[in-house]
Amino acid sequence: MRLFITADIEGITGISNWNMAADVPPYEAKERMTKEVVAACKGAISAGALDFVIKDAHGEGHNLLGNLLPRNAKLLSGWSNHPYNMVEGLDDTFDGIIFIGYHSQGLSNTSPLAHTLFPNVIRGIYLNNQPASEFTLYAYVAYLLSVPIIAVTGDGGLVREVNQFDDKIATVAVQEGFGGGLISIHPDLALERIEKTVKESLLDLKKVGWQSDVKIPEVFNLKIVFNKHQDAYKYSFYPGARQIDEFTISYTSDNYMDILSLLLFI
Repeated sequence: MRLFITADIEGITGISNWNMAADVPPYEAKERMTKEVVAACKGAISAGALDFVIKDAHGEGHNLLGNLLPRNAKLLSGWSNHPYNMVEGLDDTFDGIIFIGYHSQGLSNTSPLAHTLFPNVIRGIYLNNQPASEFTLYAYVAYLLSVPIIAVTGDGGLVREVNQFDDKIATVAVQEGFGGGLISIHPDLALERIEKTVKESLLDLKKVGWQSDVKIPEVFNLKIVFNKHQDAYKYSFYPGARQIDEFTISYTSDNYMDILSLLLFI
């Protein structure tokens, strides 16, 4: 069994401000992020997984401590600028994908670190008129490739979005945001829950197959709300895009790769 893991940092247990999420000393967030990825690997291995590709999907893509990962894992660091972005490397040869450390979308109030992609530029994103997190944007890649989503971990707001998107996906909420604050479970308890959830979800997948009611839309509409009206004006000149208000552009395509490609150029 071959699995893909994509890992972000703002939904890792106890990461509550931008300084913790930044690539600066004391690097505690990197260690916590790595431990939660390792916990997912342990759960998967106990359910029969033999091979992993792990995408470091935060910041510059150099956060995970490779020496702590399982020997049967390959680490994808940095960014090649492929449109798959946070799930770069995923293809239909994988038996499943796991999202670790994902977080609430930029138009929500359920995490002090809520954002979608580039918080300095983008206020929020709508996909087919629904506020979209980074999970939602890249989950569709998995669905289009027919790769089952094994589990998603992160803050409570993100988990509720995942449950609404597809209630068949196993989730672990490690913290809950309120205003500028965050309440988290103990990091060790998070590791236990992640390992257990991944193991049980994989065993269920092997037993009954992939269960999902998600239907791929025939047409995708992307609306990007920018922080600055200057950026909305600038990106309205992307081929096919149009500005619909002072801060927002809209773009429609029946090819999801077109949607991802637009995001790549922001």
